[in-house]
Amino acid sequence: MADKKKQLDAALSHALMNDMERIEYGFATYWKQIVIAAVAVVIVIAAVFGYFAVSRNAAREAAFALADAATVDELNAALDKYADAPGVAAARFRLAKLLSADKKYDEALQELTAVKAAKPGEPLLGMAMLSMAYIQELKGSYEAAAAEFEAIGALPEVSAGVRAEACTNAGRLYLQLKELNKAAAALKRADIPDLRSTTAAAWSMDAKSLLVALESGEYGPYKPEAAPVKL
Repeated sequence: MADKKKQLDAALSHALMNDMERIEYGFATYWKQIVIAAVAVVIVIAAVFGYFAVSRNAAREAAFALADAATVDELNAALDKYADAPGVAAARFRLAKLLSADKKYDEALQELTAVKAAKPGEPLLGMAMLSMAYIQELKGSYEAAAAEFEAIGALPEVSAGVRAEACTNAGRLYLQLKELNKAAAALKRADIPDLRSTTAAAWSMDAKSLLVALESGEYGPYKPEAAPVKL
């Protein structure tokens, strides 16, 4: 009977406690568990913030290293060290330009192929693809260069300026190769109306000038292909 009364008194006492008293009572009773849990939370938070701080510093270090590299050796060293950094594609493009300037065309093409495979956004993708075609021309592979320019001119994922430049250069090379019908087709495709792109407008004007010269006979006898008959 006495035990039951003690239980009832304890229950009544707990029920009559205000919130602050309950907190104080709970802390007094479970203070060890509370301290252990608090320390664990602090450790987890510190670890998370530490991870993000280290990651942020590593990303900053990689970005500066790739951006500051100015020679072939420096770029190669930075690319070896930071192969997975976000700025790798742009660094490879700069390396390709240096290699091309040194007439190391095959090495430059390897770098540009890697840039293309990384699928960067515009304008880097278009610039890389145009550079590959220009290097083919520098190597003397005019047919391959013309075909590459023509293919770029049909890609919807590159900008209007890139497409117009590609089509104009395809037409120019086909004129040199005396493939006049192909030249005319490419030059006509260079007329890409885009009010937002002054680059596209400039290349379109160049293409129109070449087309006028073609049609006036400056590149030899030219007879436009007959349009297919619609049935």
